[in-house]
Amino acid sequence: MEKNASWYRWYVVVLLLLVFVLSYFDRYILSLLVEPIKKSMNLSDFQIGLLLGPAFSLFNVVVMIPLGVLADRANRKWLLVVGIVIWCTMTAMSGFAMSFLPLLLFRFGLGLGEAVVSPCSVSIISDYFGRKERARAISLYMAGPYLGAGLAFLAGGALVSMLHESGPVDLGIHTFQPWQLAFLLVGIPGFVFALLMLTVREPVRTERIGPQGGAQASAVRYMLERWRGFGVLTLGATCNFAMSTLTLWNVPLFQRVHGWSVVEIGAVTGLFYFTAGPIGTALALWASKALGKGKEDSAMRVLILGLFITVPASALYPILPSPELAVVAMFIAFIGKSTATAGGPAALQMITPGEMRSRSVAIFNTVIMLVGPLLGPPLIGAVTDWMGTPKAIGVALSGFVIVVGVPTLLVVCFGLKHYRALAAQMAGTLDNGGTTGGEPGVADGNPAPA
Repeated sequence: MEKNASWYRWYVVVLLLLVFVLSYFDRYILSLLVEPIKKSMNLSDFQIGLLLGPAFSLFNVVVMIPLGVLADRANRKWLLVVGIVIWCTMTAMSGFAMSFLPLLLFRFGLGLGEAVVSPCSVSIISDYFGRKERARAISLYMAGPYLGAGLAFLAGGALVSMLHESGPVDLGIHTFQPWQLAFLLVGIPGFVFALLMLTVREPVRTERIGPQGGAQASAVRYMLERWRGFGVLTLGATCNFAMSTLTLWNVPLFQRVHGWSVVEIGAVTGLFYFTAGPIGTALALWASKALGKGKEDSAMRVLILGLFITVPASALYPILPSPELAVVAMFIAFIGKSTATAGGPAALQMITPGEMRSRSVAIFNTVIMLVGPLLGPPLIGAVTDWMGTPKAIGVALSGFVIVVGVPTLLVVCFGLKHYRALAAQMAGTLDNGGTTGGEPGVADGNPAPA
């Protein structure tokens, strides 16, 4: 068997993509259950915001960097297996929650389990592909958030509606409310993916800039010493992730302002994820060639293009007077977010040495999640509560986009030169003695299956 057959490398990408899809499905299912949970537990919008954002993000942020360090030294495949089992267990256990505190704790556990997904997956993909193919492979992988959220809204919306019509279900051990049963049903399939991960071979780490057996450099120090290049990339990705948190409020927005049902909102939002998401990914693949023309900063240009599409559209759709106009603007916003999402991680890998890839992704994700899901949902909920009417949610969402998005657009445009210089420096280092890759074997000494 050949060491690294093309079909097997792409099989790994697709499997990791499906794991990513599953993680977003489990993460987003809560947004379809806002109103029944709020009614059942007598919660405020601020408490709902805590469940949507910090409850997931807090542990995710706290453990992501330590897990990223571990992923740069340990077997990434096994870390993914353990992470999948943890988050699926926490999702299923959410179906047993009877009050706010247990549900909050289970969301903490969800964030803990999912913290390994991106650092390990992006690192594995980067070691299976050389620099010329890497952006393409990572761009495909980064379709995961949109496919996962789309599946959550489309299939999850139908599931929630069906369970609501059926009413409470007695399974012997517990009588489940419809929203509780939804958590249980979406948590179970993940254990199948944990088993499928056993078919993945751990690749050898490539593109090291130091000795193979030497001490690993500090990713934090490396990034801080090059803070201008890493900073402009991280700021752009943070802004895009912040725009994505608006989707967590789509169900209450369209319910309160336009009178839509959960099924209608779920169908439209899910359809957008399945259509606008791939369109944005395709746009990213095209733009990486058309805008960069082979240059090292092409992925960063893709991120900036996505931001110029998503920021104006995201500011508009929550405050437009009719649902028809709102969904058109939201569709455009989704395309922009998907384009920018594909560009961010690919841009990061072009300026990061192989021995610190998992840690760099962990640090990158930690920073963007501090502004996005950690602060966005509860802040929007608090502003809505402060304005005194649930229908003010549209104004709160639009204001959040303007405050975060406009300054970011200015900074990333003027700061592109710093990223470009860092990417050129990285390429030069590899050309002059660094270890390049693209034909990895496996860490345990066995060849990857053909």
